[in-house]
Amino acid sequence: MSNIGGRELEDIILKIQKLLALSKSSNENEAQNAMLKAQQLLIKYKLSIKDVEVYSRESIKVESFDTEQRFRGKSWKSNLAHVIADNFSCYTYFDISCNYRSKVYSACFYGKEEDVVICNIMFTYASKCINSEGDKLVKRMKQDRRRKYFKGIKDDYALGFIAGLKQKFNEQIRNNTEWGLVIQKDQVVMDRYKEFSKEFGRVKAQKEFYKHSDAFKLGQEDGRKFDISDKIENEGENDLMLA
Repeated sequence: MSNIGGRELEDIILKIQKLLALSKSSNENEAQNAMLKAQQLLIKYKLSIKDVEVYSRESIKVESFDTEQRFRGKSWKSNLAHVIADNFSCYTYFDISCNYRSKVYSACFYGKEEDVVICNIMFTYASKCINSEGDKLVKRMKQDRRRKYFKGIKDDYALGFIAGLKQKFNEQIRNNTEWGLVIQKDQVVMDRYKEFSKEFGRVKAQKEFYKHSDAFKLGQEDGRKFDISDKIENEGENDLMLA
């Protein structure tokens, strides 16, 4: 194995691992290019496929994390959790408990330790933004005496926000092909989640659009402008801990 170590070695191996996963793509051209790049990195850093497999099994920390963001029935928080997990190399699942004969869901993330941390920060911050701006929007719309229906305004704003956020992620992938590689789940994560989730049932908790297209469009604009980078940089160490 190469004599490099620490974080640099981990980054290189993870990149090779993702390239190898991409080499199994049904897109023949994409698969060939990925395999070629993986082979180039293996040669450059004097690594073998076995080195990559062993390092991945022994060194990658995989965690599950409960955000403790709870909701009953279908909620936009389910939609949000799925979009964030898909774009930060994680899985999302829902812990279910019963309270007064109704099911209570809690959004959870599963993936590499550092990815789960980012998912939790992203989910928490986006939820706060949706709640804050959604409540303000409902208050403004209730002042409009011409409007007869108020049910679902905040939910439709939230769904618009999530749609805008998803568009932003997709645009990032289109503009930066490397990012598409970065967000792929590592094979170790996929293998461990398969074992972790083998007794899971299906949960239908995603919210659907109601009728407020104006609220949806406002949310969509806010979602496309949403930026978590400053929040992550300014988080204190205590906020980044999984404990």
